[in-house]
Amino acid sequence: MDYKQLHSDSDKHQYREISSLHSTPNYYRTYELNANELQSDVDWINHHFESLNLFPKFTKGQPHHPYHPKSYIHEMIDKVMQCKRDNPDRLCTVKVSVDCIDDKDFANHLIYASQQGVWVQCIVDWRKMTLTNSANYASLKRAGVELLGVVCTPVHPLIEVDPDMHTKFIIFNDEDCILGSFNITFDRWGANWESGMTFHSKGICRLLDNIFQSQRGGVIQKYGIDPYSQFNLLYTFGRHVMKNGEKYLPHHAILGEINRAKKSIKISLFLIGELLGKYNESVISALINAKNRGVDVHILFNGHLARQGKVGIERTMEEELNRPLLPVIERLKNSGVRIGLVYGLDDHPVPYSPIHSKYCIIDEAIVIDGSFNWYNTSVFSHDLIVVAANREVAKPYLYEFERIQQLFRVY
Repeated sequence: MDYKQLHSDSDKHQYREISSLHSTPNYYRTYELNANELQSDVDWINHHFESLNLFPKFTKGQPHHPYHPKSYIHEMIDKVMQCKRDNPDRLCTVKVSVDCIDDKDFANHLIYASQQGVWVQCIVDWRKMTLTNSANYASLKRAGVELLGVVCTPVHPLIEVDPDMHTKFIIFNDEDCILGSFNITFDRWGANWESGMTFHSKGICRLLDNIFQSQRGGVIQKYGIDPYSQFNLLYTFGRHVMKNGEKYLPHHAILGEINRAKKSIKISLFLIGELLGKYNESVISALINAKNRGVDVHILFNGHLARQGKVGIERTMEEELNRPLLPVIERLKNSGVRIGLVYGLDDHPVPYSPIHSKYCIIDEAIVIDGSFNWYNTSVFSHDLIVVAANREVAKPYLYEFERIQQLFRVY
């Protein structure tokens, strides 16, 4: 504004001429995928499960193990860089969508890839990024890597804690990807037991890219899915619809699969709450009903988060075990559902449980896995799940479930 406008009558409207003076160009662009191509991908996957090249991944609290997701992630970044060297004119990309990044090796590798001509894009939760205040974020920004923070602030009476940008996946070029329960925080939380899946599939990469581009501000594309198909990738803000035109979202799938269980349900969870479905049916009631109709229901929880009271403070193990259970877990226990509260083998000043996974195996044949915690906040957060109906995929999850009980203290 000029001098006259600043000192004019405060009751009058003030105007300023818009000109190119002091303007800066905006190079930010959003992108959308082709909905027809996404539909073709879904239809193909429904009839060719083997084309996914799906492999389960488990951290087992060992970041330096050759089968750890960290090894896979670095191998894939190297693969993308080699592709760029072999094809200098090709657009080579690494797209990261995770709750938070706090791993120096990962950040440095992304920076190096960017310097080699790879287009590196990172999306994280804005609140977690500011709270963490990690030097890794600063190094990515200084290196010119695209780093975007997503603000997630819905208001709803069902929300238990602050929602966030909670998806956890990485796309390498257009044919390899990984998703699961793990953030890229292996430096700080390397002892956690997490789970996930890798894919060598252009179709899955496109489905994830549809989510990624929507998080960057593009329009998420709509396509049809079949809840009974062998494979579904479901996103909380996705536009995947059934034949009747209604959306089929992660919490719908979780409740649907539990209600269809015939023999067994085995679950390993970081958190659980009174997750409600479309008709206000509760996941807790669904699990109890399954038990009452003869299904063997067995749930392993992060013991430290399964109890009432403040978490993350020092207390003896005796004091920890005397803390009352959360009402929903007490309800499961009193209904006869088998529950196990998992803790690490060693005592720490702050009691520690390694469980951060969010998977479920139904009838030893159907696997549900992803970033989605089983409470209502996840419905309002950026989260996703995979539903895979395949016994070969279920086998390593069943083995993992048993190993947790063998290797840790379970109360």
